[in-house]
Amino acid sequence: MLPEVHELQLDNGFRALLVERHNLPVVASTLWYRVGARDERTGESGLSHFIEHMMFKGTDRYAKGEIDLLTSKMGGSNNAFTDYDNTCYHFSLPADRWETALEIEASRMTGCAFEPAEFEAEKSVVLEELSMGLDDPWSALWQSTEAVAYQRHPYQRPIIGWREDLERLGVDGMRDYYRKHYGANRAFFVIVGAFDRAATEARIRALFGGMPRAHDREPVIAEPAQEGERRTLVYAPGNLTRIAFACHTCRIGEPDDLALDVVAQILGHGKSSRLNRRMTIDSELASVVGVHNDVRLDPGLFWVYAELLPGVKPAQAERAIREELGRMIDGGVTQEEVTRAVTQIRASFLFEDETALGTALKLGRFESSTDEGYSMLRHVESTYESIGPDDVQAATARYFAKDAWAAGWSLPEEQKADVSFTGVAEAADAMTTEPRPAPRSPAKKKPAAKKKPAKKKAAAKKVSKKPVAKKKGRVARKAPRPASVRLDKRRGS
Repeated sequence: MLPEVHELQLDNGFRALLVERHNLPVVASTLWYRVGARDERTGESGLSHFIEHMMFKGTDRYAKGEIDLLTSKMGGSNNAFTDYDNTCYHFSLPADRWETALEIEASRMTGCAFEPAEFEAEKSVVLEELSMGLDDPWSALWQSTEAVAYQRHPYQRPIIGWREDLERLGVDGMRDYYRKHYGANRAFFVIVGAFDRAATEARIRALFGGMPRAHDREPVIAEPAQEGERRTLVYAPGNLTRIAFACHTCRIGEPDDLALDVVAQILGHGKSSRLNRRMTIDSELASVVGVHNDVRLDPGLFWVYAELLPGVKPAQAERAIREELGRMIDGGVTQEEVTRAVTQIRASFLFEDETALGTALKLGRFESSTDEGYSMLRHVESTYESIGPDDVQAATARYFAKDAWAAGWSLPEEQKADVSFTGVAEAADAMTTEPRPAPRSPAKKKPAAKKKPAKKKAAAKKVSKKPVAKKKGRVARKAPRPASVRLDKRRGS
C-alpha cells in the first residue's frame, strides 16, 4: 500500500515527499500547510478558509485570475480545500510543464497580495458561501451538534467561520494571520507522477530553500472530559425531521481509529448495515441513515444521523438508534461482519491509488495528521486485517457510553410555535432515562412490531441528487456526510 517515497528535507523545515510514477505523463503536486480551523482563536473563525480563497486572487508575481488561466492553458486542473487541521493546494498537470505549479506555490507562500478591493469582494463571496451552506437543512443541525460537543476546543467553530467574525474581519488581520502561520516549516509537498527526481529536488531547493519560517504551531485548549449528555434543538425549512448524535473518540491514526472505521461500516454503510436495516427496512423510521468516524489531529467525533420519514417522532427514532448501539456494545458483532467491513475499507484505500492525485492526497493526509506520518501506510492494511469482533466490541464499549453523546434534533420550522421548552425536555428525558436494553436472546419472544407511519413520499427537497429505487412506499436516499467531514477523507466509503 505504500509506494517508494523519496524524502527531501531543507534546512528551513520545508519537506517534500516525491513518488515517481511513469505509467502516465501527468504529475500531481499537493502543497500542505499545517494550518486550519484548529489554529484560529476567538474572533478569527473562518480565516484559514478565507485565505484559501485569497491565494487565487493575486500574488507578487501572478495577477488576479492568472493562476487559473495558466492552469487551463497548460491543460491541467487546480483546486484547494481547508479542513480543521490543514489546508491543501493541488495541481494536476501534464508532465512536460508541471513545474509551473512549483513556481506558483513559491509565490503564494509569502507573496499573497491581499489587495483591499479584492479582499472586500471575496469577503462577499465567502459570506454568500456561508449563507448557501446554511440553506442545506443538515448544516444547522451539524454545526449546532458540534458546538455542544466541543465546549473548549477550537473544533467547536465551523471551518467556514461564524458570520459575525467574518463581517468584522479586516485585511490587516488577515495579513497578520498569514505571516504567522504560512511559512516553510509549516508546509510540505507531496508530488506524484512522471517527473525527474533530481531536477525536481534542485528546483524545490532553489524556490523554497530561502523561504522564511512561520511561527511554530501552538498548542490548543484540550477538550475536557464530557460529563453527561448534551442536547441541542434547531429548526429548518421543510417538513422533515432530522437527528444527529456525536460522541468524542480518539486521534487519527490511533488503534481505536481503525477499529471505529470497522464499527462505522457495520453500523451504517450499505443497505445491509445494522442501522439501515433497522431504520429503513424493518421499522420504516427513516429515509436516510448515516454513520461516520470523523477523526482529526485532536480527538474527533463519531457521528450517527438520520432523516426521518414524515410522521415519525424524533424520540422514536432516537430510541431505535440507541437500542442498536446498545446491542453492539452488549452483544458484539460477528466475524462475518468484520470481514466484510475490512474488505470494503481496503477497497476504498486501493481505489484512491488509481490516480496520481489520489495517491498524493492519501500520502499527505497521513503525513499531516498522524504521529507516524505517511509511514503509517506501511502497516495500516495489516492492522485492519488484525481487527476482530472483540476489538470492535471493546471500542464501542469504550466510547459509546449512554451519557457520552451530544444529541441534536432538527424540527420543521412550522413546529416552532407548537414546541415548548417543557415539551422538548420531557421528550428528551423520556428518551435518555430509559435503561439500555439487554441484547435479545433468540429464545425470547420478539416484541410486537411498532405501528408503521402512513406511507408517503419523502419531501421533494433531496439531500442527494440520485435517489434510489422506491421500496415499501418510501424514498430511500444516500446518507449525506457531516459538514465537518474533510472533503478528501482518507476513507472514501
